[in-house]
Amino acid sequence: MNLNSPYKEAHLLVGAVRVLEYRHQRPPALEQIAELLSMSTEEAGRLCRKSESAGIIETLEKSGETRIFIRDHRRIENLSDQAEDSRLSAELEEFRKQKQAERKTLDELRTRQADKRKKMHEQIERRLKTQLKTQSPEPRNNG
Repeated sequence: MNLNSPYKEAHLLVGAVRVLEYRHQRPPALEQIAELLSMSTEEAGRLCRKSESAGIIETLEKSGETRIFIRDHRRIENLSDQAEDSRLSAELEEFRKQKQAERKTLDELRTRQADKRKKMHEQIERRLKTQLKTQSPEPRNNG
């Protein structure tokens, strides 16, 4: 199951916890949530860890099983509704734009440096020519 949206995943998890809590009159185990949502226990564990770090649920490990409690379902609203893949794509696109801007800046700097060098060489050449003209010996008259 791949919803790609942390917002949707958290809503699904909290809904599953509520349904299972209602059915069994106790907080559900991780395995029960995985079974209800038709996902692997590992995937359910990942979803629970993400939700726990966001402060949405709380987990309690007791006698070899993990029980899930709803801590604050309102924190779901703080999660992004944007799919994780599209967020990654957006971040990659932003990175590419930054790199292009850096390349453009470097190219501009290189162009300026080349122009400076060219002007400096022209000035040096002019100075040398004027110095050569002033230092050149005057023609001798043979006669």
